[in-house]
Amino acid sequence: MRARSWVILGQMPESVRKYSPTSTERRQSAACDGVVLSAPFAVEARFLSPQETAALHDEWTALAADSIEANPFFSPSMLAPALSAFADKTVRIAIVRDERGRLILLLPVVRQFGYSRLPVSYLATWLHPHCFYGAPLIRRGKEEEALAAFFDLVEREGTFFRFCHLDEEGAAFKAALRAAKDRRVAPSARYRRALLRGGFETGAHLREVLSGKKRKELRRLRARLDGEGSVVFETLKDAGALADWTADFLALEAAGWKGRAGTALANDPAASRFFTEALKSAFDRGGLLFHRLRVGARPIAMIVNFIEGAAAYSFKIAHDEEFARYSPGVMLEIEMMRALEELPGLSFVDSCAASDHSMINALWRERRTIAALNVSSSAGAQILFRVLTGLEKAGDAMRRRRATPDDEGSHDDLR
Repeated sequence: MRARSWVILGQMPESVRKYSPTSTERRQSAACDGVVLSAPFAVEARFLSPQETAALHDEWTALAADSIEANPFFSPSMLAPALSAFADKTVRIAIVRDERGRLILLLPVVRQFGYSRLPVSYLATWLHPHCFYGAPLIRRGKEEEALAAFFDLVEREGTFFRFCHLDEEGAAFKAALRAAKDRRVAPSARYRRALLRGGFETGAHLREVLSGKKRKELRRLRARLDGEGSVVFETLKDAGALADWTADFLALEAAGWKGRAGTALANDPAASRFFTEALKSAFDRGGLLFHRLRVGARPIAMIVNFIEGAAAYSFKIAHDEEFARYSPGVMLEIEMMRALEELPGLSFVDSCAASDHSMINALWRERRTIAALNVSSSAGAQILFRVLTGLEKAGDAMRRRRATPDDEGSHDDLR
């Protein structure tokens, strides 16, 4: 049985009033509309507006460092500028505090309408267009109480909650399953994307995944590229150069197919602002891995990765299409792998790529299964919940049948 909960709308129950709150809790309870307080430990769950998160910066940073899953997309350095750039009034931040007033969970949420073509309202993880992972920040050792209070909070406002973009084998997904207990849960929307695990040696890795013929072809292309001028691989280390590197990336991406399609970061002032602010914030806290390949003074390929704890996420890559015949993106990825070898304690690098991305699928043969997880406890919603998840599973199966398999990485560009 789950611990009973009360919604604080007026006078608190006697058993809760007997608890002596911390100064932090007293300050936060001044505006308690919509707060859920779970007995017997006085765990508090509530929604904040994006603007209110500025006051959380230090404890938010501490939570990100002690989370059961590292997720740079929800750390202050990335989520704060994303909220400023992309969040509208429907976006809220769910937070949970423990009995000591410590922040133990943080997750951006949004109300959605429409599920599997049915007019259903529910709450879900908020993912902006440049957010590729959705694990909530949950303090280590506080998983079940944090998630139980979170479920109590969100279930008052929707048919069910949908966690988006979780690692199906990750700590957050497993913790949600444990905390759900007698609630109904349903994983869905699975797909697999390329992953590079730490502890590799680049030369040995390439010999394993690429044929001798392809490795010889890459050496030939590199020799031809050397004929264009001095080829240099660089990692950004100087804070004074960050603005120039950022501007070069935006220009390089906009000059390619994304610019022509109108999807480059530079095509959207809000996206460009988010990118610039996120890179600066991540660099300042040591969480940015920014690499480039240049010929002479000209950048021909650039890649941005974010790192949180032992986990790295490949965020954006761009290359100069005038040099496409030399496969600069492949060359940059290989040089980046050599640089990553030197990172102590690296657990993995998530490609954040589409499941059918031929280049990275051939270079990185391991896969990470990304999935959504629906959670519901409303007795009246059980039948609807089964119908919705059934429709979604049927749709997923149909899409898989129509898709071309690519998990073996046998693609013409890197075979």
